[in-house]
Amino acid sequence: MFRTTLWILVCLAALAGCASQPAAPGASQLPWRDSAFDYRPEMVTVSRDELFRLDPQLQAKLRQLDHESMPSWMKLRQLLALVFGPDGKSFAYTTGHSTVAAETWRLQRGDCLSLTVLTYAVAQALHMRAEMQDVSIPVVYDRRGQFDVINQHVNVLFRGASRQQLEEAKPLDVTVDFEPQLASRQRGRALSENGILARYYNNIATEHLAQGRTALAYAHFKASINADPAFAAPYGNLAVLYREVRMSLEAEQLLQHALVLTDTPDVPLHALHQLLVEQGRGAEALRYERALQAVRSRDPYHWIQLGRQHLDEGEIRQAIGALEQARNISSGFDEVHRYLAVAYWRAGDVRKAREELAVLASRGDETGAAKLQRKLKGNQY
Repeated sequence: MFRTTLWILVCLAALAGCASQPAAPGASQLPWRDSAFDYRPEMVTVSRDELFRLDPQLQAKLRQLDHESMPSWMKLRQLLALVFGPDGKSFAYTTGHSTVAAETWRLQRGDCLSLTVLTYAVAQALHMRAEMQDVSIPVVYDRRGQFDVINQHVNVLFRGASRQQLEEAKPLDVTVDFEPQLASRQRGRALSENGILARYYNNIATEHLAQGRTALAYAHFKASINADPAFAAPYGNLAVLYREVRMSLEAEQLLQHALVLTDTPDVPLHALHQLLVEQGRGAEALRYERALQAVRSRDPYHWIQLGRQHLDEGEIRQAIGALEQARNISSGFDEVHRYLAVAYWRAGDVRKAREELAVLASRGDETGAAKLQRKLKGNQY
């Protein structure tokens, strides 16, 4: 009995650089099966405009601000205070359901996609230079019933929105994230409104699929692909749906499309390996298994996640080994130094822990390094 894996956008945390996307396959090449799922376009009820439309109460609050005369840093401060409260704690972070901007405001909670959409929509109303980002994080599996969910992440970048008040200070870009524990300063991939709409549809589709609503899942996966054909996740997730209804050939075609599109091919490689094993195609399955092993060996996120797992399980030597491997094959990943400091400290190697903290501070995160050192001394990690 093999488990199936879905991609879904659930906020966990870190920024990362991304490779450019290859050309997307044309819609005519895809194995659509509209009749099998009684597909009708009107089954998808949220448009792009509705996704970003603000609640009237929030719009009224924004009209009260004299934002035209404000510098960028003050606009950002006003945005964060208005939307998330003066202490930044007005909104609760939740997973499992993505919402449109107006609903997120009314509920005062949301996942990373919901909060990104709301923040971006408010920024547009204030005429700010905001950019939604698709950011890389270590692969994390979240088991939900019969599915294993792969978490992905988005956040918002404000260009030239330095919080510094000195006119002569060079404007700085500011990233607003909603789970900063792992965050680094690596840039993500800019997302258009259609790109974030595709990710919203993908999330809604996975919710329908998990609840057995296959027709609605199909409609939203199709809408996701049509909104952003270069987004890999819905191809793989639609393949999961096809496998559920025994359309193995179509599932394999979609997974091959996903492989072409993604620069993190763990999920489609894993799914293709499973599919081929189920069909008794052992030699082909072995080829994908080897490809998966090779990808993971040179992927710093694999080693970061492995190191985190070992830390959580109290396997300190193994954690250090994995995190040192991540450090050896990466550059500029603040989270590697952060986790290594924790691992070395737990191993009793205070000197090496302090060296990692010094690296973290030298990269501009002096406050974060000092805070982590206080936590380590207080045995809070």
